[in-house]
Amino acid sequence: MNDTAARPTPAARAPVRRWWSGLFWKCLLSMLIASWVSTGLLSLLGLYLERREVRAHMAPPLLESAMRRELQGLGPLPEQSRVAPAQCEALMQALLVRIVGMDSPKWMASYSFAGGTADGRIAIRYRDRDGRVCQFPARPSAPLQQVLEDSEHEAATTRAAVPRRHEREGDWISVVALPLADRPGATLSVGQHAGGSLASFMRMDSGAFEGLMIYLVVISAMSAVAVATLLTRRIRHAESAADAWAAGELDARIHDSGLDEFGRLSQRFDRMADALGEVIQVRQALAVAEERNRLARDLHDTAKQRSFALGLQLSVLDHLNERAGEGEGQGGDPRQRALIKAALGLTGQLQRDLADVIQRFSAPTVAEQGLRKALEDTFSHLLGGSEIEWRLLLDGVAERGLGEYPQHAGQLLLIATEAASNSLRHSGARRIEVVLNNSGNRYGWTIQDDGCGFMLSEHETTGMGLANMRLRARTLPGGRFRIASSSSGTVVTVSFTLDPPQGVHA
Repeated sequence: MNDTAARPTPAARAPVRRWWSGLFWKCLLSMLIASWVSTGLLSLLGLYLERREVRAHMAPPLLESAMRRELQGLGPLPEQSRVAPAQCEALMQALLVRIVGMDSPKWMASYSFAGGTADGRIAIRYRDRDGRVCQFPARPSAPLQQVLEDSEHEAATTRAAVPRRHEREGDWISVVALPLADRPGATLSVGQHAGGSLASFMRMDSGAFEGLMIYLVVISAMSAVAVATLLTRRIRHAESAADAWAAGELDARIHDSGLDEFGRLSQRFDRMADALGEVIQVRQALAVAEERNRLARDLHDTAKQRSFALGLQLSVLDHLNERAGEGEGQGGDPRQRALIKAALGLTGQLQRDLADVIQRFSAPTVAEQGLRKALEDTFSHLLGGSEIEWRLLLDGVAERGLGEYPQHAGQLLLIATEAASNSLRHSGARRIEVVLNNSGNRYGWTIQDDGCGFMLSEHETTGMGLANMRLRARTLPGGRFRIASSSSGTVVTVSFTLDPPQGVHA
């Protein structure tokens, strides 16, 4: 039989792996992207919430109250003609910091994105009654500069505070202009131009950005190392099992006991290997059965028919020899008649041997029908008409356990067939029993008859059937063979070990 069709073909050469295609680098890149995107989204959300808080903190009524409080504590502002421009600018800077609260920890920690004097987003202007202007910073943003000028002109004209909030597309400007009571015509105005959300995000402290990027790189690398290390070890173990399967070693298993998705996938692959091994065993058993049936047909159609024809020819020759002897009145040559009778006896024995071999070849296999049915069919044909009673005493648990190993059950079937055939030919037995039992993973197989027995010493070296039974028993896992014979019968015992098949309880 050519069993190459039942073997898995070797796997194709694996593609060359590059270092950048490893799982670690893919995990690192994925985690970096996910971390940056999620951090950016969370930062935008936090920025939106803090912008709302700054909007409430810089509301014109609150800003006006802070300006009046600080002016009351500071006292009258000096005439610009009496102080140097640098001194006036320093005074405005200090007053702005107190009014807006830029010296508070909350502003420095949370509101730095709102912009400062460096980019002209917050400004203060002092305009005296002669029209001279002192402001900080020197160049506020253009929208804020325009709103400050309009508000201070209105306040100087109406001699009343002008709190104003200008809503723009995506941003806003809060401005308060106060007329100075002790300086008629003079005004003090403070304003903030928040800018859009994206502009506010880009104005965040660069140090915070650098720290955030370093943190994301480090935490992503550590996470990638942890994930990749755990997965890589398990994947490599699965790869080695897959390579073994591709090489035809279907007894290899992954044995991943994890409860996650990869663990469940590995367990399914193990069960698939179990099923594939069973399918291949069944296919091989069916191929063996087909080959046996073919040999049985060929023997029946050739050797058996020719032996039968030879027997007929010898019978005709014997008849002609007798007639020739009667015609001569001598009864034929005694030596010729003895040789013809011996040849007829040998021919009959040859026909019986061929019939026995054909019967064994054409016996049903365990893989096709199961052990019990195969035994029943074999014994029915082998012992039919012999007046020998036979019984099968197969323990149900042991029979189910052995059913997982049809190749081993087939060896037991052949051992039982050989033992029954020997009992039929030589022992004159009237009863044969076949027993299967087990204790844990240790199994026992016994064939017992009540014949006359035989001398073991006479058959140890010449008995081919006995040698075959011993050889088949040794092919079983942990197999042991023992035979005992006496005048009360013969007992053939085979013991072996079967472990539960892998993957049954997965």
